[in-house]
Amino acid sequence: MRRKKTTENKNVPVKNGVESYYPLLIWLVFAAGSLVFIPQCLDRYLVPRFFFQSAVLLLFFAFLRKDLRTHCDWRLHIFDLLLLAWYGLNLASVFWAFSWSEAIFYTQKVLLLFLVYWLVRQALRRNETTVRQAFRRATVLLSFAASGILAVQLTLAIRQYGLDNTHLYDYASGVFGNKSLASDFLYFLLVFNVLFYPEKERDGVSDVLSFRIAIGMLVLLILLLQTRTVYLALAASALVWLPLRVWVAPESAGLSRRIILPAGLLFAVLLTALMALNGSGGTLSERLNPLTYLESGTAAERRFVWYKTDLLNTEHVWLGVGNGSWKIWFPSKSIQGAYRLQEQNVVFTRAHNDYLEVRSEMGIIGITLFCALFGAAFLAIFFALRDPETEPRKKRDLPVLAPGLLGYCIIQFFDFPRERIECQIILAILFGYTAFHTQAVWDRRPGIGIRKFSTAFIVLASLGLLFNLVIGWNRMQGEIHNVRLLEAQARRNFPLMLSEARKARNRYYEYNDVVVPLSWYEGIAHYEMNQSHEAAEAFGRAYLLNPWSFQVINNYASALVQDKRYPEAVPLFEKTLDINPRFEDGKFNLSFVYFQMGDYAKALDWLNRADTIAHPQTEEARLKNTEMLKRKAEFRKAIEEKMK
Repeated sequence: MRRKKTTENKNVPVKNGVESYYPLLIWLVFAAGSLVFIPQCLDRYLVPRFFFQSAVLLLFFAFLRKDLRTHCDWRLHIFDLLLLAWYGLNLASVFWAFSWSEAIFYTQKVLLLFLVYWLVRQALRRNETTVRQAFRRATVLLSFAASGILAVQLTLAIRQYGLDNTHLYDYASGVFGNKSLASDFLYFLLVFNVLFYPEKERDGVSDVLSFRIAIGMLVLLILLLQTRTVYLALAASALVWLPLRVWVAPESAGLSRRIILPAGLLFAVLLTALMALNGSGGTLSERLNPLTYLESGTAAERRFVWYKTDLLNTEHVWLGVGNGSWKIWFPSKSIQGAYRLQEQNVVFTRAHNDYLEVRSEMGIIGITLFCALFGAAFLAIFFALRDPETEPRKKRDLPVLAPGLLGYCIIQFFDFPRERIECQIILAILFGYTAFHTQAVWDRRPGIGIRKFSTAFIVLASLGLLFNLVIGWNRMQGEIHNVRLLEAQARRNFPLMLSEARKARNRYYEYNDVVVPLSWYEGIAHYEMNQSHEAAEAFGRAYLLNPWSFQVINNYASALVQDKRYPEAVPLFEKTLDINPRFEDGKFNLSFVYFQMGDYAKALDWLNRADTIAHPQTEEARLKNTEMLKRKAEFRKAIEEKMK
């Protein structure tokens, strides 16, 4: 039975003073939150933005609590419930995750996603025009700010190295971390610029000019940043946006034939020409050619990571390994076959595929729920576009929101926007706008009224945000001390390194950004100060926190050897080689242990297995090979003398 149409999705008049809070919320959450960073932190973008966004939301819940209780839409529809269920599953997974500190941090990021979505929906309901203006101005500001920062960095890189992709990756960090994340953010800004396109009859010439300049800058920078994932997202979005636009606005078909279609044909011709080129090295033509991707080292590496993750998934089918735990469990399936992981000690902390990572951490239940969020949004857009009673502005916005969400889905197939706070805020805004514009669709479906629980809802949300501040503050302090301990290690000031490592470690921060337990640094400091017993204890604690890091295991075993606990060290060295069969130092160390135990035949056997780095590409690697050959020759002589 069709329900009677409600008026809850219409703008509700706001009281004096309250109206200004909602645009301010948009400016702080979207604009300021995407730019804030603390350079003293190890990851200067992630935790500072987590802390900042939590503080902003907590502040607004405090200021708007009375207004929300009175005027808020307190009916939770299906999409709201799906988002709450997603947060609930993340929260539940803390109890079976390997690391509590990582699980709770990643879980509370989902709380930010839900609360920003919910507040954006409420803000739009109260005064769509004012909120839309705030979004448009914030989008223009972010477009110019991000483009300006990246333009300077790209200019420096191109002047020195040309359009070499590797050096662009190092230079173009902007305020997002690296060029891939920066390119992702520019794509979303492009979507938002189109979504909040200034209407000529209402807006001034300057607004239209700013829009055109912003679009041009964003497209040019996306092209120069050479991120194939964003190229694909941009192309797919354009292919979806054009027919949707013509469908909902047939009068635009003429414009499409005159301008958009010829531009698309020109793009297709250029793409075909690029595909015919045989790009070499890191040139722009190679990066633009989609056929070269499958042959690239990046593609081979990701296929390896996805294959190993799939092996991990077969052992944790329904519930996964727990939130934030993929990066700890991943090496348990062995990293044999991955050149950078084996020989360059590269550590993967994300699967570079959010779907596969969610499947790994939340199991089949989690990935089903995660995909249902996007599926529900797309279905709601489709039904709203079919509805003849949908307002013209909504019919103009929905064909932009659909490609935007599609682009997000494509990006998270190759990247990790689920980890980054600014990307989660963008997703919350896309979801919030979609839910607001499809309100009539959801009103016809079942929902749950919670007006009588409104105070409890606000209190629980505030407590969750307050908990976020505790988590964020502790993690920021840990990262700041982590930076200091690395500086002390570089200066070989091991007493200071030990002190900073102890200050860095807390209940909410036990690992650095590459999953190395902070206890490991304590062990390094003790080891360098010839405190073998204390080193073994610290490495033992690190081993319990990450039992599949071959570097951690190797150091733990080495400390046991220094403490003359040889039988305990042997299985640990063997485990390092199970994880990384190309860990040559581990083979040498195992040979040394057997030598100390008097088993000279095994000592010689393991020494013969130790080899040099197969593909030395740096002077450091070549020097390490020379040192390895020298050590092998000296140690073989010592073993042979004992055997005689």
